[in-house]
Amino acid sequence: MANSIAVIGNSDSIEYFRILGCRTYETEEGELTEERFLEVVEGKFRIILVTEEVFHKYKKLIRRRTQRMFPIVSIIPDIHGAVWKDGKPVSEGVAFEELRMAVVRAVGQDISGSGE
Repeated sequence: MANSIAVIGNSDSIEYFRILGCRTYETEEGELTEERFLEVVEGKFRIILVTEEVFHKYKKLIRRRTQRMFPIVSIIPDIHGAVWKDGKPVSEGVAFEELRMAVVRAVGQDISGSGE
């Protein structure tokens, strides 16, 4: 299963996935050439995880790709872009918001309970 998962982001944020056996693609400040990014997206992967930093750089391209069934592109927190509170990193919340929007598109309404 891990060999069908690609993870794109900075070294510190993706190291754990490398240990698990996922294919990882390191970036410098969220930069990965569009050609390389398309190579990953067009590859054999069923799931592609990108850090929040990468998502911000390639938002339009990622959103276009998420209209298809596969590969599934999802966002994971980025250790460098996180806000630190109580000695722990807290993500920007981008991943949750993108997932919430995908559910709204699929279901037709917001069922996340985030508005309560």
